[in-house]
Amino acid sequence: MVSNRALAEALFQLAESYPPGDVRLAFLRAAYAVFDDPKEVATARHLPAGIPFEVLPTVSLLARCRGEDALTAAAARFAGAYSGHRQRLSRQGFFSAAEVLALPVEELARKLRGAVHFHTRASDGSASLEAMAHALRRRGYFWAVITDHTQGLACVNGMDSRALELQRRAVARWNERHGEELELVCGVEAEILEDGRLDVPRGHRQGLLVVAGVHTGLTSTRDQTSRLLRALEEPGVFALAHPKGRLFARRPGIRANWERVFATAAAAGVLVEINGFPRRQDVDPTLAKLALDMGCNFVLGSDAHHPRHLAFDRWALAIATVAGIPQERIVNFQPFSGALGAWERMS
Repeated sequence: MVSNRALAEALFQLAESYPPGDVRLAFLRAAYAVFDDPKEVATARHLPAGIPFEVLPTVSLLARCRGEDALTAAAARFAGAYSGHRQRLSRQGFFSAAEVLALPVEELARKLRGAVHFHTRASDGSASLEAMAHALRRRGYFWAVITDHTQGLACVNGMDSRALELQRRAVARWNERHGEELELVCGVEAEILEDGRLDVPRGHRQGLLVVAGVHTGLTSTRDQTSRLLRALEEPGVFALAHPKGRLFARRPGIRANWERVFATAAAAGVLVEINGFPRRQDVDPTLAKLALDMGCNFVLGSDAHHPRHLAFDRWALAIATVAGIPQERIVNFQPFSGALGAWERMS
């Protein structure tokens, strides 16, 4: 039996063996459909929806292979002769949806108290603050931190000072009406600039929970340790968001001396985010284990841009589980007073 991850990788490689065009696109769609399916295809009665009709027979044949060697041999029969750029490196170390749901993530998810890192229409999200808050409440959260992008990231409609003030008021109104059920905290996902500074002036961070992330220079081969270390020195940083900046099938992420970065984060009391968005899964279990060994504490982030994305905390839980991170090192399992109480008193 071959796993969804192995089958999807074979389909990705088949896609890359063809030049840009309809055949490549069909195999790519099939690969993503398999990778994102919550059931292992080899044991399911039907192939996942979303597989294009023209490659359905090929996928069906490959799914019936009894092992990865047989899969490789069978896939070679359908490969084209195109020798363009390969993206295999940027697909390594990601969990398929079926692998995530095979772990005890649902049981763990029921113990989560807080949610950190999600977006609304104030930046690049697709739902209002109220819609996201109601969805969080339905999922059983007791506290949540909104982290829309700041103005330094203009490509995603980052918030200026006026938009940020409007969001503060919206959070206050929500907490007046519903704070006993779900307490919202106004935060931002700040951009770490090339020199390591943040795009939010220090004087504007008062009362804001700041998660800081790199969104530029992500394909550069230069070492970016100094950039991250400088960001960790900035006052008011609560967490380092998706530290590598990797993206499935597109880029492997930045280069850095992660031992130094995580040791500095631990000393500064800055949390390391485990980002559960399926195309990010950043940090991976290996880096998460390194951060744990260096003394870091963690925050799980769904990076949700829509209410249905809030389920991506399962991917973050899968990474934490495989990395062996205990619950007491993850703030999402804590009540508000434990997770954010110290930050609230300082702000």
